[in-house]
Amino acid sequence: MKLHIIAGLSLLAAGGAALAQGDPAAGFRGLFIHDDCIGENTQQPDTCLHARTHEKSFTFGGRTGAIYDVRLRVRGLFEPTRIEGGTVPDAAPPFFVIGGEDKSTDYSQWHIEVSAPKASYTLNHYPRTSHTIYKEDFEVTIPVAAGATVLVQTIESNDRQIDNGASGKPDRQQMLEGITTTPQPGQMLRLDVLDVKAR
Repeated sequence: MKLHIIAGLSLLAAGGAALAQGDPAAGFRGLFIHDDCIGENTQQPDTCLHARTHEKSFTFGGRTGAIYDVRLRVRGLFEPTRIEGGTVPDAAPPFFVIGGEDKSTDYSQWHIEVSAPKASYTLNHYPRTSHTIYKEDFEVTIPVAAGATVLVQTIESNDRQIDNGASGKPDRQQMLEGITTTPQPGQMLRLDVLDVKAR
């Protein structure tokens, strides 16, 4: 069954409880995380100070005992991290990795964690780290069981991040079209649901 994208966080906030009954993937719809800058980093002007963790969690809905394949559109402005030992299911978006171990904890890791079937998905894996902002727009399908806890987060071990709002480099001042109308500082993630199918 095709499900239409619900644009905007206001609808999710206002009707999330009602949607969860008839829409198992309601928590994913329009989910937005902005890892904003909270101060300047004068030692590295192309970075800024930020909170180490940003996260949103929800309980996936649906029919008891069912597992759903959820096709997501992932859009983001990310710095790179590096994962070892994970599985890259599709070479087209090689930055999407299932499992593995974070090897660059001082760079932000953007994750989706699902409790059942238990899995960790990294959205910003690259062969090497650098002071670069990558603009991504790709689709992935992940399995989620009814009643599973879903955690979407960005986490890092230090207080600074590569800043999209910095000027003077070709990879900065980027926008997510249809999501932001002006370049935003820091980094960000937007998720939209393209399809949900029960197995």
